[in-house]
Amino acid sequence: MQVGEAVVTGWLFFRYVVIGAYVGLATVAGFIWWFVYAETGPRLPYSELMNFDTCHMRQTSYPCSIFEDRHPSTVSMTVLVVVEMFNALNNLSENQSLAAIPPWSNLWLVGSIILTLLLHILILYIQPLSILFSVTPLSWTEWKVVLYLSFPVIMIDEVLKFLSRNSRGFLGWVGKVLRKVDFGGGLASFRTFGGVGWSNDGACVEW
Repeated sequence: MQVGEAVVTGWLFFRYVVIGAYVGLATVAGFIWWFVYAETGPRLPYSELMNFDTCHMRQTSYPCSIFEDRHPSTVSMTVLVVVEMFNALNNLSENQSLAAIPPWSNLWLVGSIILTLLLHILILYIQPLSILFSVTPLSWTEWKVVLYLSFPVIMIDEVLKFLSRNSRGFLGWVGKVLRKVDFGGGLASFRTFGGVGWSNDGACVEW
């Protein structure tokens, strides 16, 4: 493997890990929010939520049936759907900002996102479907929380894209470090994203 391939692959992997971690955390956060903070929820202490599986074994000030409520799982699932729709917009370009390549530059993608959200809304608010999928309608307050938890995925990827476009010094340093690793052959100059590359001596050059 060449140095450049290692650097680019490693950086992309790091970006995917960061975005994936946020998607997972946001999904879990939606579930926890309903139990702990939602006005329509039970407002349990976090420790009680973490020990929900022993509810029937303890005397509690709340009925154990609250853990059968469909709202928290519906909020969590809706966060997952919406955050992935926002993340789809991130994928309009690997390194360019949405300010440079706006969503309407790919109307097929925008249409797919709108269709996906409409189908999700139908599942939530049409009773036969909501029963089939074990979900429940969400209030406007719950939708706002869904948006608050989902939208930051765009800001996170914008920051990562910015680093990709302005990372000659950082990637050059990584290239020099990896240059010391034996990749089993000579390392030729090559091009990478953002107009950055490395020469055989490990120096970072701009194309």
